[in-house]
Amino acid sequence: MAEMHPLLARARERARYSQDDVGAALGVSRAMVSYWEAGSRSPNDRQLASLARLYGVELSDLLEGRDAEPVGIDLTGMLLRADNAVGPESAPGLQEFVQFLERYAELSGLTKMPIRGMTQSPYVYRSKFSQKDDARRKAEEVRAHLGLGAGPISDTDTVCEMLGITIYRAPLGGDLRKAPSGAFLNHPSVGFSILVNLDMTPGRRRFTVAHEIAHALFHSSEERWVISHGRGPREDFADEFAGEFLMPSEGVRRFMEEVGMPPRITEDVDVIHIQRYFRVSFPTALVRLKQMNAITAATYHELRREVRPVALARSLGYRIDPEEYQQDAERWRIRRFPRAFLRMLRQAVVGEVMSPPSAAAFSGLSIADVVQILGQPLAGTDEPEGTEVEFAEYEDSGVVPRA
Repeated sequence: MAEMHPLLARARERARYSQDDVGAALGVSRAMVSYWEAGSRSPNDRQLASLARLYGVELSDLLEGRDAEPVGIDLTGMLLRADNAVGPESAPGLQEFVQFLERYAELSGLTKMPIRGMTQSPYVYRSKFSQKDDARRKAEEVRAHLGLGAGPISDTDTVCEMLGITIYRAPLGGDLRKAPSGAFLNHPSVGFSILVNLDMTPGRRRFTVAHEIAHALFHSSEERWVISHGRGPREDFADEFAGEFLMPSEGVRRFMEEVGMPPRITEDVDVIHIQRYFRVSFPTALVRLKQMNAITAATYHELRREVRPVALARSLGYRIDPEEYQQDAERWRIRRFPRAFLRMLRQAVVGEVMSPPSAAAFSGLSIADVVQILGQPLAGTDEPEGTEVEFAEYEDSGVVPRA
């Protein structure tokens, strides 16, 4: 048994867990984990089996003193144990997230295409600087780093790709009293990765992406994973960051001034214009304007109760996404994956590393989905004539010469 104790420390370090992480996973104190690794105490059989599963090593290797490489880390278990208040209906989605990341790392090896994932945040963060003003300041820093200025963010997935953060979507449950809105995980092979609950509304999902970016950039030095559920200083910081990141105070005030709105909003139409300009949902815009004191509490409750935002936006000439009326699960068969993974999967088929059926089986997609990823037209669909017409318009007007 004496030879096993140093192996416990090395296995833990290889799995990139702290003693606090292991203690939380097994329901013991950090001190007890330290005693095990020092050899002053020994884990019982149940605890030893849990340690082997957690570190991804064979139990027999620990018992016989063999310093073997890990065969698979129980990341799903760690995520589930990170928040005991999370309901069991969230477990399949968390498992799907971890399994996807493992397949992503495997696909990278098969295609020889590297995953350009962030593994360490370039931003300074100290827990004592976690007030609302600090969160807003950090949002401004990230926007400045990405060259986003104070205007709207067209696509949060592109932001994640620019930062080197992998984003995946899976159903975790629609009742946020029991289900998490998302999660962050620093995966040993993929790097910073975030999960978004697909059972939420489109507007809430967009907010959650920004929220999880905050965890990745500012809490990853303290935590290898975060389950976004419940309240606390860390969640408050991420919420404040998300609001400022999606709707920066300076940008909102500038837009209000330039289009002739009053400094204190009272009209539903003004909220719709702000919402559509910043590409957020009506609830997100209303909550953010209340945070900024741009509307009173009374106006907030009045507009929340009486406005039909989608119908009003349509009457004002805005294009309405069908998902604003009802979420279409079919749209997310492919879109739940990050674009870098889809490019990699496409290259695997084009480079004949995989056949379309094997790529479908590997990713969990249908063969028709894989054909669509390859850029091939589906049966019964034609390319719109507008593309060729637009080329002709450029050529006819002399913007580009004809071939």
